Amino acid sequence: MHAAALSYFREVARSGSIRRASGVLNVAASALNRQILKLEDELGTPLFDRLPGGMRLTVAGEMLLAHVNDTLHEFDRIRAAIDDLKEARSGHVGIAALDSLLVDFLPRALDRFRVDFPAVNYTVTAHQPADIPRMVSDGDADFAFTFVPPQPAAGVRFLAEVSAPIGVIMRADHPLASRLALSFEDVARFPIFTQPGPLPRAADADPEFAAFRASIRPRLESNSIQMLKLCVMLNMGIAFFTRLGFLHDIETGELAWRPFVSPGINKLRIGLLVPATRALSPPAQQLARRLADDLNRFAATV
Repeated sequence: MHAAALSYFREVARSGSIRRASGVLNVAASALNRQILKLEDELGTPLFDRLPGGMRLTVAGEMLLAHVNDTLHEFDRIRAAIDDLKEARSGHVGIAALDSLLVDFLPRALDRFRVDFPAVNYTVTAHQPADIPRMVSDGDADFAFTFVPPQPAAGVRFLAEVSAPIGVIMRADHPLASRLALSFEDVARFPIFTQPGPLPRAADADPEFAAFRASIRPRLESNSIQMLKLCVMLNMGIAFFTRLGFLHDIETGELAWRPFVSPGINKLRIGLLVPATRALSPPAQQLARRLADDLNRFAATV
């Protein structure tokens, strides 16, 4: 039923009179009466008892009114969402993230988003996990992806989270790929590639992994994840990352990812970090909502 007809019915029910509803809606009483009669004809039952003092809802009318209230509330919500879409057609979104998410997850997400929002521009930068919460709270980034810390930082909150343990990324034909999980002793026998910088604070949950990583003498160290990825693909060695940076290559069978047997490192989570009090711009809000959906879908498959 048309939203206008439902609104007319609701106002007549609230006012208890077609004449009073006519004044509130600035619609002719005859037009209101025609709408009420049309609804009653479509439903095949009276919606009001016509009394000398006005209009009183019948039982059927009470049922319809409950439906109308729910319907119009949902209609208003959808209309507000459509207005947000209109405002989000253009603008700029700043994203800070762990560098591994810039390899696969975020580029593919932005490619999907640009279909509906082709005029939105982006700044996407990689940062150390410890620096990311401050960037969001200070407004240097609209939102971000980082490891979920043991204690949340002030001024930010996680909109969505997903399990993201650090594991071993390798060529699919690497000898370790035949195992379901790996010990530190297993991987120590092969050339290892690492990135400079400290571990995320969340990794403190596994002091054994932290001690193992500190003991590594890497065959190659680089702050370029693209270089590390190519060296892994060339079968020069293995590296330690979450799966989110290599989802496409894992799905196509070029790379393999295996978890460590150490339980602490498997508790790590990555989340979508947004301001706790500052409102996002319309394009940032739309993109954050879709990225949260992506994380939730991924979480449902692991």
